[in-house]
Amino acid sequence: MLEVLILLIIIAISACLLMCISILHVYWAFGGKWGINAVIPTESGEKTFTPGMGMTLLVALLLSIAALFLLWEIEIIPSFIPQMIIRSGSWICMLVFGLRVVGEFNYFGIFKKKKDTYFAKMDSMLFIPLCAFLSFSFFLAIIS
Repeated sequence: MLEVLILLIIIAISACLLMCISILHVYWAFGGKWGINAVIPTESGEKTFTPGMGMTLLVALLLSIAALFLLWEIEIIPSFIPQMIIRSGSWICMLVFGLRVVGEFNYFGIFKKKKDTYFAKMDSMLFIPLCAFLSFSFFLAIIS
């Protein structure tokens, strides 16, 4: 019984985090500036890329869908989607967040080379642990 309660708490926290991060992306897509300097890698003080409104909204949508997959996986909310699709989506989410932890070996992830920027420090302190927690949450949901 305690294991089920712990699982529900972890899943609820993860789903709430995903929805909050999704809302933050919508805020950024429409011109919000709070926190923006912490989430885009820089090279010599310049952003390595500037995401457009469409891409930022797409990320927001995908984060919301990830939250739904997590809730569907452990049947907190009912779904009309076949279980095979829910399970596949959950595996994909687990993999994506796990790959984000590993990174692309230059700007982000545990094997990044650029470690002296504000983004790199935030990545190590916040984004990597967050993605590891989310990946682990999907793993727990899948095996439950």
